[in-house]
This record gives sequence, structure tokens and C-alpha cells, in this order.
Amino acid sequence: MSAEQDDPRAKPNEDAVGYCKPPKHSRFKPGQSGNPRGRPRKNSSIEAMIKRELDQTVKIMEGGRELRITKRAAIIKQFVNRAIKGDAKPLQLMLAHLEKHKDVEPFTPTAADDAELLKALGASPKGDPDER
Repeated sequence: MSAEQDDPRAKPNEDAVGYCKPPKHSRFKPGQSGNPRGRPRKNSSIEAMIKRELDQTVKIMEGGRELRITKRAAIIKQFVNRAIKGDAKPLQLMLAHLEKHKDVEPFTPTAADDAELLKALGASPKGDPDER
């Protein structure tokens, strides 16, 4: 054995191959990435995929004109048209949705409403307790 191999302070061989020393030809070149294609994209959730698909536009013919609307709007148009034609399931679903989301007007009492209520209760419209 030579003296260089026995001496731990000796300069290591540049071409040495071993633990943490890959062969020279397989090392990264300067300026070259270790992951050229990059990290793979995360899989989208089903909700995100459905939303992305419903937000795309399609061409439809309505009243002899070509319109561009979202797929979401096209589904609603088709749903309402089927309900109008008398298809039971879309009609039932649409009526249930309208019933659930109907706007209730706030009640504003008038003098006529008060008089009618007092008449139904048997009291006088003026509100005098002596006139019973």
C-alpha cells in the first residue's frame, strides 16, 4: 500500500466513487436542475372539476339567434323548459325550490286591517273600552 492511501489528511481523489460521491458522468451539470419536469400538479377535487366544467361556455340557438352561455345556464334553461312541457320530475323539483326560496313580503298593517281585526274580535274600531 502507498503512503497516500494510509494518510487520512491526503487530498481526496476527484474521481473517487462511493458514499455521497456519484460517478462524474452522472452528476448534475452546472445550471441543470435535478428535477427538470418539476413537481407534478396536485389532483383537483371533484367540486373544482365540476365548477370548472360548468363555467365553460357553449353555443345555443334561441329564437333563431346563436347565444353563448355557460353550461350552468344551459342546464337551468333545459330544466325549466322540461318543467314547462310537463315533465313531472323537473316540475316537482322546481316548485320545491321556488317554495323554499320564495320572498315573503313584510306585513305593513293599515287602518283598514286594524278595523277588520277589531271587528273580528268583537271590539269597536275606535278602541273605546266603554262601547262593548
